[in-house]
Amino acid sequence: MPFFDDTGPRPEQETSLIWRSIAIISDQLERMIALNLAWSLQIMPLFIAVLAQLPTWARILLTTYSIFALLPASAALFRVLNQASDGVPLSVELVLAGLFQPAFIKLLPLYSLFYWLGMLAWFAAQNNWFLVDVLARLLILLLALVSMHWAGLFTRRPELSALQIFTRSLKLSWLKPAPTLLAGFYSLAAILLGIISIGGIFLIVPVLLVLIQIQLSRFVNIDQ
Repeated sequence: MPFFDDTGPRPEQETSLIWRSIAIISDQLERMIALNLAWSLQIMPLFIAVLAQLPTWARILLTTYSIFALLPASAALFRVLNQASDGVPLSVELVLAGLFQPAFIKLLPLYSLFYWLGMLAWFAAQNNWFLVDVLARLLILLLALVSMHWAGLFTRRPELSALQIFTRSLKLSWLKPAPTLLAGFYSLAAILLGIISIGGIFLIVPVLLVLIQIQLSRFVNIDQ
């Protein structure tokens, strides 16, 4: 296939969350891989900090970089893939424009919830607080399901605050459980496939996860 070839499955012909997402990727495959690699580079320092035997100061430095780089990178990923879902060709200019989204104001409060619940589960396990541990892990799973709506609301409802994105996501998950659960199932399958293949996480899985969320926002009424 020639570089940046635009032949293949047509997104407008697909009606399911997963196949429409795959068709959008296939429509601009090389660009999607490049976009995924650019995002993955921002999380690499965190992996190095966790896996490598490094001094404490080096781990803190690498972890801090990933935390502050991933938020604008994720905001750009959301915005770019939302536009790609409308048929806009990916470009460097489009990605750079997406970096200036209000990532820290909106995404940091949302995604930090996973950290605090994880810390609660860890602390409860260390102190043998069984019920608290189970409850914290259950809340993490529910939060992961609710987060299926975050990318769509972040990109398609820019006027919403972090709290409004969270409450709207809760409402959508309650009112539209079937597509939300389906998006969660596809996302889990993509993550497992990426872990098994190892390279999938760095080549395409994050892009696929975001596209599934973006397509979900188009299947449900996000104005509810």
